[in-house]
Amino acid sequence: MSENNDLFKEITEKIPFYKRTKFWASLLIFFIGLALVLLFYKTVIQDTMSDKEVSESIQIVWHDSIWVDKKVRPDEAIIVPAFTFKIKNTGSRPLQYIGFNCIFIFEESGENLTDGFVETIKKPLLPGQVSEEIFVKGFFGYRATSKAAFIKNMANWKNIKMKIYAKTKNSGQVLLGVFPIQKKISGIKIIYQDQEESK
Repeated sequence: MSENNDLFKEITEKIPFYKRTKFWASLLIFFIGLALVLLFYKTVIQDTMSDKEVSESIQIVWHDSIWVDKKVRPDEAIIVPAFTFKIKNTGSRPLQYIGFNCIFIFEESGENLTDGFVETIKKPLLPGQVSEEIFVKGFFGYRATSKAAFIKNMANWKNIKMKIYAKTKNSGQVLLGVFPIQKKISGIKIIYQDQEESK
């Protein structure tokens, strides 16, 4: 009888939880799940910037504009508007992989002339830092027989302005500002009437 009791005792005796396979399997699943949650937070949630944060994190601190050659042939010259600028990270997180979309429009009518796009800031731009120069040029512009023809007709050029938008990999497009495009052509110095060339 005592042997039966001992056998019954062994069968019903609880196995310590740390010796159970089910415990270790559950623990492993828990840690895998936790790692996936942390990875999702790091790669998706933490890296996501709202449109408002993008707007508050990017400040254009310097800019210049000019018209540059797109294509030159013996019988034709084409120039397109270009915009060069620097940004400052005014936010609390590093900026990286920012796309800038420039839309060049006629000031009077608001119609589009052309647009240009560049993705830049490959290396993280830390809070407070200023970027290198960023260059964007349009796809279309003015056509003439030569650069000299552009100069002769410059008084009739319509004023152009440019809207610049920024976009991170997870945000929408955010308007950073509107800037006039100067009537300057790369490589040509224009001397206006009553203006002497500086020596």
